Amino acid sequence: MYLSPKPPTNPSRQIWTVELSYQTVSIPRLRLRPSQFSVSIQSMSAAAAAVAPAVAVATPTAGGDWTVVRRRGRRRGEAPPTACQPDAPPPLPVTPIPWVPSDPSLDPARVSRLVARAHAAISRVADSRLYRRLLLPDSPLRRRLALLAPARLSLLGVGSFESSPAARLQLALAALLRRDFLPDAASADLFDPVLSAVECAAAAELGFSVPSLDDGCRRRVEEPTLFYMPHCEASLYDALLAANWESPAQLRRVCVLGNSFRRYALQTEDNRSAPAAKAAHVLAASRFAWGERVGETGDLDDEDWFARAFNETSWHFFEVDDDVDLAACIAGGRR
Repeated sequence: MYLSPKPPTNPSRQIWTVELSYQTVSIPRLRLRPSQFSVSIQSMSAAAAAVAPAVAVATPTAGGDWTVVRRRGRRRGEAPPTACQPDAPPPLPVTPIPWVPSDPSLDPARVSRLVARAHAAISRVADSRLYRRLLLPDSPLRRRLALLAPARLSLLGVGSFESSPAARLQLALAALLRRDFLPDAASADLFDPVLSAVECAAAAELGFSVPSLDDGCRRRVEEPTLFYMPHCEASLYDALLAANWESPAQLRRVCVLGNSFRRYALQTEDNRSAPAAKAAHVLAASRFAWGERVGETGDLDDEDWFARAFNETSWHFFEVDDDVDLAACIAGGRR
């Protein structure tokens, strides 16, 4: 805030020009005299500090009142510009980095409530058309899962399942997949950088471990693994595939349940500057992966949260022959 005197038109009054580095401030019938301005300006500063930055200039009217003339700024409710928009996700760690929960406070009562809500979500998903279709014994999906015989399930990018009903449904599906499609000795883990200590404790009670390193999804598998990555960025799927791209035999150990790779390819055909255009492994895999989209035969329940949790989700199995040159697949896609 800046103050500068104007030459007085009336010797008995001195008029000040007030410039505020804040959003519009209403100052009805405000008259400032040198003896009064310290108190008046303090109250104006307190009122202006509660709003977002802009520039306002207060000038007197012919009747002696004050009018605030402002430069247009951001409207109330408009989101401020950020460096990380959906089309510009934060960079992934190149090597694993230590990770701790975003909120380290641990409340046993919150953990118990969250576990109960997760069990309720598991019951809802188990009774849904979506899951009953997965259990059909003669489905192509069931046969491919049996051939893969995953020994591990990793739920990556689930988000905060304490605050998001959709994330709890995704966690519930992961828990059911582990229970019904993996052997009893199979292990399971989940990770998202936003997880809190309460969510980590609840995950442990549900049978999921939480790693202490953030690997940016650059996970080279040692055993057949089912990765459930709900609605992740294309760069996360690409990092996972790149870590297992060394040979067809290695890639065949991976199954991904997540955003449709074929849809990413179509988006890139329409817009070469789309974020997925940089996901070279995803685009290459879309040409040979066997996929099945969740909900393509009407098995999504008519509930908003089910739609949010499972829309645009597909299974991906990488049935690639041993003589395929995976490096050439990447190079061909970049031409």
